[in-house]
Amino acid sequence: MTDARADQYACTESVLDITPDAAVVSNLGVASYVLASVSDSERARNFYQWGSMGVTTAVGLGLAISTDEPVTVLDGDGSLLMSLGTLTTVARYDPDNLTVVVWANDVYGTTGGQSLQASQTDFAGIAENSGLDAVTVRNTEAFADAYRDATESASVTVIVCHVDPVDPDARPPFDFPYIARRARDSLSTDTM
Repeated sequence: MTDARADQYACTESVLDITPDAAVVSNLGVASYVLASVSDSERARNFYQWGSMGVTTAVGLGLAISTDEPVTVLDGDGSLLMSLGTLTTVARYDPDNLTVVVWANDVYGTTGGQSLQASQTDFAGIAENSGLDAVTVRNTEAFADAYRDATESASVTVIVCHVDPVDPDARPPFDFPYIARRARDSLSTDTM
């Protein structure tokens, strides 16, 4: 096994470059902090999940079902570990406008960097066994290629991207109702 790791900042920039109009649902803490670092934190389609560990992929699925526009989830390995069953639900609905990115940094970054104790967990394998397409990447270029391919796929793809733990200074807005309303108003939806 290799210790190579992608740059989470550069990969997040790739998400915005490749899909500039996508709704981006970001996990509480680090994923949201990085997203706020590389984009305008007031970007209407940045849907930051504050205080909601374990629900990011489920929120992204609900959003993808409610719109035809592209939706990308930026989840963390610790968060997804709390809700692995969500992957079977994602596979059941399989919206063609959803891409799920899992930042695998092996720590609970937002709560102080405690070890995830899941180094043997194969998130891509779990996604595949749940009925989803999945790929694991360990460098920034491979991430950009995998993300581009995923957004062009007719099925949901889970991209597990190994990254080093980071602690960004940037913070997105802390107004939950505002963030949800802003994201909702920026999308064309049937049910929101």
